[in-house]
Amino acid sequence: MRLVGVDIGGTFTDLVFYDEDKGTMEVAKLPSQRGRETDVVLDALDGLDLEAASIGRITHGTTVGTNTLLEKTGARTALLTTRGFRDVLEIGRTQRLVPKSLFDSKFVRPRPLVPRGRRLEVEERTLADGSVQQPVRAEEIAALAERLKEMEIEAVAVCYLHSYADGGNELRTAELLLQAMPELYVSLSHQVVPEYKEFERFSTAAINSFIGPKIRGYLGALEDRLKDAGYRAPLFVMASSGGMIDAGSAVAFPVQTILSGPAGGVVGSTALARKLGLDHLITYDMGGTSTDVCLVRDGQPVVARENTVGRLPLKTSQIQINTVGAGGGSIAWRDEDGALHVGPRSAGSHPGPACYGQGGSEPTVTDANLALLRLGRGTLLAGQMPLQPELAEKSLAVLAESVGIGGTAAMARGIIDIAVAKMVSSVREISVERGFDPREHTLVAYGGAGPLHAALIAERLSMERIVVPMYPGNFSAVGLLMADPTFNSVRTHFVRMEDARADALDAVFEELASAPAARLRDAGFEEVRRFRSVDIRYVGQAFELTIPAGEGLGWLEVLAADFHRLYEARYGHCHPDEPTEIVHLRMRVAGEVEKARWLDRPDGERTLEGALIEERSVHFRERFFACPIYARDRLPAGQPFSGPAVIEEYGSATLVPPEWKASQDAEGHLHLVRAEAPPASSGPGE
Repeated sequence: MRLVGVDIGGTFTDLVFYDEDKGTMEVAKLPSQRGRETDVVLDALDGLDLEAASIGRITHGTTVGTNTLLEKTGARTALLTTRGFRDVLEIGRTQRLVPKSLFDSKFVRPRPLVPRGRRLEVEERTLADGSVQQPVRAEEIAALAERLKEMEIEAVAVCYLHSYADGGNELRTAELLLQAMPELYVSLSHQVVPEYKEFERFSTAAINSFIGPKIRGYLGALEDRLKDAGYRAPLFVMASSGGMIDAGSAVAFPVQTILSGPAGGVVGSTALARKLGLDHLITYDMGGTSTDVCLVRDGQPVVARENTVGRLPLKTSQIQINTVGAGGGSIAWRDEDGALHVGPRSAGSHPGPACYGQGGSEPTVTDANLALLRLGRGTLLAGQMPLQPELAEKSLAVLAESVGIGGTAAMARGIIDIAVAKMVSSVREISVERGFDPREHTLVAYGGAGPLHAALIAERLSMERIVVPMYPGNFSAVGLLMADPTFNSVRTHFVRMEDARADALDAVFEELASAPAARLRDAGFEEVRRFRSVDIRYVGQAFELTIPAGEGLGWLEVLAADFHRLYEARYGHCHPDEPTEIVHLRMRVAGEVEKARWLDRPDGERTLEGALIEERSVHFRERFFACPIYARDRLPAGQPFSGPAVIEEYGSATLVPPEWKASQDAEGHLHLVRAEAPPASSGPGE
């Protein structure tokens, strides 16, 4: 079995090649190039010298959809909707979408992706019970198609009222539009979000159409280039929900790929946690542009279905990942009042941080780490790019003078402290603010810059344990090889729990599962697993809890009891005597595929002394320490050592401060734990 995972990030593109027959895993890292993503993917594959025809599966994590949405560079999009509902996108729910903006006097409601002039009304009507009161008329759609041509529309979102109950009018509209405009990209709201709540459904369908043509062009070009290069393996794309979908599904429903790249790291982390016997994790992925964190409880990441991206509502299943603009390339800057900030603006891969020597002059987090010698002066970034410390120190000196801080080391320390504070705040949002204690969790650190800051994050949160997996700089790409092909289906189904019948609900679940299961079997996946869940709420509430649903005798009674129990765990109280109702039935169907697995590394004669590269003075807290620098691939298994230390490897480096101990297991994963503080060793001052 030979598998390839490719993850395109904001700064670097990561690739991993897994060969089970040889028991090897190879990684590569290249600077990302906006607009040339396909070229970079092929260059990365060429760099590993693969036998193209032997690859069994390629899984891709992409930020094309995310960047298209955030930068507003998508297709020229129109929206067709039921007469009288033209302004649903504008009105929304008459409330601010971002809770923290409630008292912001400068708050401005985000503009809809589709301006009013491109939102067109249609004489049609479907009622809430699914009955069609007024079908669409072919002559009206034909006339609208001519208007769309005049407006040079590239994509259309068809969003009719109550189409989740019956999508016939939307389907007929799409058929007529494509007869007149075969190249038009069309999204139907009942297929994108088959649930009630028209604002969220309309918004998500509009996003799907806005990013769809660019995703279609990108994945189509990538598949063609792969075929030309001799690759015959199917191309899968990582979905935001943590499963992989085929390229065709990604083109039809690109909203499912908004968190494609970061989801791979979370999937890899949960697989690693199962291997290590860990239940509760906080995943910490610090790359070049941003940091992504996620809470994992009882071995499962939290999945959200009410999301916002770029302040726009997005109703689709996503692993609940919190992103903050703090990465290795985040730029440090001074505002008009003289205060120091770090990010969210990033130097990216070009020109990159000042130390890249590609024309960047503003100091970044990477420059600060280089000045503090946490990165060595001879470090080759991604194994190929030499760093230029004199340029890093020059950029820091300019900012230090502007802010009024004496010395580049003090400036660098301030930049790191601010970046760490932002990342700690992001972790608190997904843990403390939701009632979870970070101290109960293991921090899983990856990304090129994650292991370099993990202990600093853990100290602020009083966390006692850190795991740095093998290949942390490419770990999101590794996680892509540990995902299953997955389809998520949902149906709005209102019924009071007291009136619900298990056999009727079982029949609906079977309908939801049949088409995805058949599709997976047709694709060659013989093992198909089904996971049922139900959205339940107290009667009168506007929001629901998603509760796993079992099968067999008495599952409905168990479901009702689980709702009250989980409601109390979430909100601190429950009301067992209050009536409840079912709102949605959900089905996740997953195929079972061969996955990459962690391989034992032959220990041979490796020793701690043999892993020593050099000793250098590294800055920790308020001073420099004489610090051993180890090569990770030469570290012995099971031999702990105390900080301070730095562990270097291809694509990343791990910082082991004083008061921490580190060890490496047989599979090469690093484990950091709190220890007694050692006496400080001498080293140069600032």
